[in-house]
Amino acid sequence: MLRPTLLPSRLLRQQPTLTPLLRQFLSTAPSQPQKPSSSPPQSLPRQSQKTYFPFALGRSRTNNYSVYQDAKRGGNFKLTIIKKIEGNRIAFKQELVKALNLSPNDIRVNSLTGHVEVRGHHRSEIVAFLEERGL
Repeated sequence: MLRPTLLPSRLLRQQPTLTPLLRQFLSTAPSQPQKPSSSPPQSLPRQSQKTYFPFALGRSRTNNYSVYQDAKRGGNFKLTIIKKIEGNRIAFKQELVKALNLSPNDIRVNSLTGHVEVRGHHRSEIVAFLEERGL
């Protein structure tokens, strides 16, 4: 006498068909084709050319700029530290001097770590400077 064999449940399930998906797709399609407009197509606005900078700024994992504020010497000495600068850091310092109207003595490039340190808390101005230039 033959015993019925047990089939795994995954083999007993029916394979889904694409008919309901196609029916849903066809039902959302417009019933009448759109008529072309008589007006000529408008030209797309030209994108402004990006200015080349000899430096680039990396971003953090959360896609933010690596600009941090720090306080040293008991909170009397305030710093803004910019990290992840690639390329010419001296050119970056010169651009910051122009943009923030600071003296060159207020901005220092740490040659060991590659960070740029700015005296004072200037995080919002530096982030605006970076966004303006599209870095």
